Amino acid sequence: MIQATGAVCLIAFNFILYFLFGSVLTGGKGNRMSLTRTVFAGLFFYYLLFTIFCITVMLRWRPLHVLTSAWTFMMAVMSIAGMVRSRRCIMPAIKKASAFVSENIAGFLLIGIITIVFISVILMSYQFTLDASYYVGNTAAAIRTDTINMYDPFTGDWLDHYEMRYFFATFSINDAVICSLLHVHPLIWCKITMAGTAIVLSVMILYMAGRKLFGTDMRKITVFIILAETADLFMITIYSTAAFLTTRTYEGKCLLANVVLPGILYIYICLLEDVKDRRTWLLLFLMALGAPVLSSSSNMLVPAMIAVTIIPLAVLRKDLWVIPKAAACMLPGIILTVIYIAYVKNMIVFYTYPTR
Repeated sequence: MIQATGAVCLIAFNFILYFLFGSVLTGGKGNRMSLTRTVFAGLFFYYLLFTIFCITVMLRWRPLHVLTSAWTFMMAVMSIAGMVRSRRCIMPAIKKASAFVSENIAGFLLIGIITIVFISVILMSYQFTLDASYYVGNTAAAIRTDTINMYDPFTGDWLDHYEMRYFFATFSINDAVICSLLHVHPLIWCKITMAGTAIVLSVMILYMAGRKLFGTDMRKITVFIILAETADLFMITIYSTAAFLTTRTYEGKCLLANVVLPGILYIYICLLEDVKDRRTWLLLFLMALGAPVLSSSSNMLVPAMIAVTIIPLAVLRKDLWVIPKAAACMLPGIILTVIYIAYVKNMIVFYTYPTR
């Protein structure tokens, strides 16, 4: 019970990390900071930087504890940088957010209660999918063997080469690093902390979209979020994002389905307001870089989602420059898809041991 309570508290730890990483990008003198948008940007910036560290260590065949030490140092540096960058704009952002919450306390309380109920139902459920087992198994195997993606988490067999499906998608290895650093059991971290984090992030992106759609009308935003959460809880099919949010909650695909893809829709709404907003385009590019770290399925789905939203944007705003900007954002996923195809065709392979 104590461990479970601690795991719930660690959800806040994740959001603090995302916020500090995001503050490096959104902070600075004269910048108007949005707390939710900073967390959103920080999520992708965090995992993008992590995968750079992780792949570097993997290609040098170094153990997990080396990555843990390096990433701990990086988290400390980025956290300090985030605090320095946001020192002048964080208090105005907090005061503005606090004022809006206090004016609409009933709506926020209702959203909070429903979210807590949602999280409680999911955390007490039994998740049995194969991929769900992989995420816990790979995290545990990495910690037990002090290696990175070198053992099959289902059989324990040594792998002579890295599986390309998970080579760039280092989401579960980050779980292993944090579990090793904080001495948290992988099952508790994945099942409780990461599942709760995913649900709160999904509600956060709904709130961000609601603010863009309905402005400061909290009644409409509240109804919007309640309807979306109700649909997620009761409309579970293999064709909906709800299946990942309710039965595969601590997988990277859950964040892809319920944070990344809705996030692209949110960015589309922002660009409809101002198609030349440089920061919004940079945020979309950051998402395109960071999403493949969460799940390799992002390699195809993110470019497809960008294409679906950007083509209407170019038509509605009559701006042809939208197309090359969107193409640049689609490029990371396309490149990773080509790399994976080359791996399937035995054209590229990364071994788990020195070959020369």
